[in-house]
Amino acid sequence: MCRNVCQQIRLLIPKSEQQQVQDLEKLLRRGVPALISPTGERIELPGTVVEVLRTAVGFMSHGQTVTLIPDNRAITTQRAADILGMSRPFFIKQLESGIMAHHRIGNQRRVYLRDVLEFAKKRDKERFAALDMLARDAFEAGLYEWNVFPKGGTDE
Repeated sequence: MCRNVCQQIRLLIPKSEQQQVQDLEKLLRRGVPALISPTGERIELPGTVVEVLRTAVGFMSHGQTVTLIPDNRAITTQRAADILGMSRPFFIKQLESGIMAHHRIGNQRRVYLRDVLEFAKKRDKERFAALDMLARDAFEAGLYEWNVFPKGGTDE
């Protein structure tokens, strides 16, 4: 839990620990893990903690860096733009149009990470819905029937 200032934790596994992390990933798939204290006290991990561990260890076992950030953390517009895959100037124009709440610290805008992630999820959902509609319209218009596989070809 955050006290005065929420910290960002960035984890990169050294190559010397890569095999151990891969072994841990396999163990986490087998059931509900438990922790055993130095005094022998055993506690099963809650499901939410297990899911966080599985996710983090899964990324780490493939050599990816994992960053844990509280979702109530305010981030810069540059970081938000990077997360959303857009330029900072475009993101600022979007902010000014009211796509999400923001606040200022001095002359700099800040947004909450949770708002950025919610926006990304909503945007992705809308994109997939639009693609589904386009594919459905193309199918209903018979456009898929016009596709012919080359001789000896397959759809994969």
